[in-house]
Amino acid sequence: MKTNKIRYIIFVLAAIFLYSCSDEYNYKQTKRLLIKHDWRINTFVDYSQNQTTEFRTAVFDFLDDNTLIKIYENNDTVRTQWELSEDSDYLTIGSNTFRITELSNRVLSIRYGEVEMFFVSE
Repeated sequence: MKTNKIRYIIFVLAAIFLYSCSDEYNYKQTKRLLIKHDWRINTFVDYSQNQTTEFRTAVFDFLDDNTLIKIYENNDTVRTQWELSEDSDYLTIGSNTFRITELSNRVLSIRYGEVEMFFVSE
């Protein structure tokens, strides 16, 4: 009897582990983190020039309907579309595709060639 309980627990844990590694789970988790927060660029790095660049203050709001709203400090607003790749490794904003190098509740980092942008959540 005890052996069956242990087998059942191991089976459930293995199923949870395998599901959590799936692309679908990663996609949903990444999308949830993107739309959960408003994002502000903290640092813009150009590795080819080995320098950081100043950026106009703006808040990036990823909406569930794949609309991105960028609101500048003077309330100018720009709208575009965004899309997440199936494997959650790439984020397309407008016509540019960025590699997601970091995504957590506090930090979003995306890279395009030699340029990397670091966002912090609002």
